[in-house]
Parts: sequence; C-alpha cells; structure tokens
Amino acid sequence: MVEPVHPIPVEQQPLQQYEELRETFPFSWPLLEWLPYLKRILAVWGGGVLLISPLLWGSFAGDWVHFALGSLLAANALLNLLLLHLYLGWAYVRRRLAQVRIPYEESGWYDGGMYAKSEAEVAQHRLIVSYQIEPILQRLRRSFWWVLGLSGLLALGWLLG
Repeated sequence: MVEPVHPIPVEQQPLQQYEELRETFPFSWPLLEWLPYLKRILAVWGGGVLLISPLLWGSFAGDWVHFALGSLLAANALLNLLLLHLYLGWAYVRRRLAQVRIPYEESGWYDGGMYAKSEAEVAQHRLIVSYQIEPILQRLRRSFWWVLGLSGLLALGWLLG
C-alpha cells in the first residue's frame, strides 16, 4: 500500500505525534505494565515527599502530624500535576487522531491549512484511539482519582489532627 502524500509537515502528522509520544519520557510510562508504571509513579511521589519535607519543616517544626500530612499532601499535588500533564498530552494526540479534518501550519502560525483525512486514514486513526490511546487515558484518570482520594483522606486527617 502506498502511503498518502501529506501537505502536513511530518512533525505535525497525527500518527507521527502518536509515535513520538509513545517513546517520550515520561509519556511512555502509562504504556508500561502495571507494576513498572506503579513504581515510577511511587518514585515521583517519594521524590516529591523528599523535596517538599525540608521546606515544610520550618513551618511545622515540632508538629509532626501536620508536618507529615503536609508533606504527603504536597507530594500528592505534584504527582497530580504530572498526571495531568501526561493526560493532556495524550488527549491532544487522541483529538488529532480522531478528527476528520486537522489543522496544520506550513512554516508558521500565519500560513496554516486544513487537511481532510481519507476514509482509510480516519478508520486507522480511530482504531488507534479506541485500542491504544483510550486505555492509556483510562489508566491516567484512575491514577488521578486514586491520588485525589488519598489527598482527601490526608486532608481529613489534617482537620482531625
């Protein structure tokens, strides 16, 4: 099968953007098996605790409960920012793949155009969205909600502590 000739620059083609995202740090993390993915998420969370704890110590010196809860809440906030960043990157590529007509720029913002995909491209791209990208977005949403739920429990502990 002959690949269609695109007027779109290579770096703006949705399939190319998808392939680049699959190989880019940290966007490749949600593609991993569950345990390696969880290890990376926990490493970011642990790094956040280590980064934030010295900053909070000055505010909560002697109040161990609020110091610990504050450190964990701040690490959760940093982790949720990372998860949001990953989600938005994958959602952008999903949108570009799902669209029938996609905008592109030739040499700058002032001379763009619209490209209408062929029926074969639309079908291929929608299969990629359904079977490759949607599970990634679902994993990221679940991760986000778990961290948010843990943050709610920690906030409750802060109020009671």
